[in-house]
Amino acid sequence: MTIATVLTVFLVILGVMLVFQAFWLFGTALFPRMVGQARDRYKTPIRTTLIGLAVVVPTFFIGFVWLLNIDNIIVKIIGLVIGVVPLMLGAIGSAGLCQLIGLGLPAPGDQSQNWRRVWRGGWVLNFCYLLPVAGQVVILPWGIISGCGAFVTSLSGRCNDRGNDRGRGRGGSRAPRKSSAPEPVAKLDDDSPRSSRLQRSQIPSSDSENKPSQRPRRPRRPSRPKPEE
Repeated sequence: MTIATVLTVFLVILGVMLVFQAFWLFGTALFPRMVGQARDRYKTPIRTTLIGLAVVVPTFFIGFVWLLNIDNIIVKIIGLVIGVVPLMLGAIGSAGLCQLIGLGLPAPGDQSQNWRRVWRGGWVLNFCYLLPVAGQVVILPWGIISGCGAFVTSLSGRCNDRGNDRGRGRGGSRAPRKSSAPEPVAKLDDDSPRSSRLQRSQIPSSDSENKPSQRPRRPRRPSRPKPEE
């Protein structure tokens, strides 16, 4: 193996890794809410993977196995689109997995620059893809298939949220809260010490009666200016 072959393999692998990073950052920049929902879908990985299998496997066989074997250029193009689009959506949807990995590797500045989580998690996932057997045969296909499932479920969850918002806006006005009844005022016994204190405070004192009432002061007249001699 020559140095040229080593450099060729290295550059091809690096290019593929950068392409994956571009897809993940593309999805994060244009669909941040969808990527956040896809991250939540990865908390149930088995369900997300099964939904991805239900989408990717039929489209793969229809596009690459059936339509590409027909001797018609238009049909082959349609089959290529049917087979490639779910894989691209899976690559974008797996940005939720990268974000979930990045959340486990916190760093200062993540709150203001959310894309850094996807960037760090993407490099971790890319290096996992480089494993000789487990990475290329298990982790890479699982990442794309589960990413497609996360993308589809996040879109369905977003449509449900919009439907709920419309229902609330049209006729789903919330019922007003019932105001709590006022508490009854506790009556005081005449013999209680509190009532006696209140009665004493209401009785005017003798000092206030003996004080003479002050007469209002008359306003002073303005002084006239003296005539000049």
